[in-house]
Amino acid sequence: MPSTWHLLSMLGDSRLLLPAAVVLIAFGAFQRSRWSLRWAGSLCVIGTLVLSSKLAFLGWGIGLARVDFTGFSGHATLSALIWPVLLAIGLTARRPHWGAAAGLMLAAAIAYSRLPLNAHSWSEVVSGWLLGASGAVWTLRRLDASPTARPGWLATALVIGALIPLAFPQATTHEAVVRLATTLSGAKDPHARSTLHEKSITLEAKILTD
Repeated sequence: MPSTWHLLSMLGDSRLLLPAAVVLIAFGAFQRSRWSLRWAGSLCVIGTLVLSSKLAFLGWGIGLARVDFTGFSGHATLSALIWPVLLAIGLTARRPHWGAAAGLMLAAAIAYSRLPLNAHSWSEVVSGWLLGASGAVWTLRRLDASPTARPGWLATALVIGALIPLAFPQATTHEAVVRLATTLSGAKDPHARSTLHEKSITLEAKILTD
């Protein structure tokens, strides 16, 4: 039986959140809501930053050993970018700040769940949460004074999003990123966190001996 941390982590799965966000953006665009375009832009820009940080490390070993950083946590980033907007628009249309606050707290719990699961370091989850939250806040600043969203939008978005991990339970975005990183860099194997620290220790030793 999955632990509480595994269950929380599942709520940050990109296979759930990205399709749900796309559905809600489509609803918003149909209603000509001002937040939908800004949210779509945030997803593209922030998603590119997260992907780039992961490719840089997995493919070329670029990271920050001093703070144990190998790339933004995708779970933390997407949770903080998507859950506040989902809840603000889908559940509390009249008082969206309540939904936004609940979404940020849920995203913080999801981000924290990656630590006991040994999936990320503190620097990766905190930086990811801050990055995603900045996109959510930027999006919600354009939320209409009287949004036309309905609770049914949220239910539809989450149901459609949940179908993806159910249909492809074994597929993970991490595996796809690893394959892309090794293909682009030509590396035989992806870089591991341990190699980042080994390089740092070697470099420090070289500096001391020079």
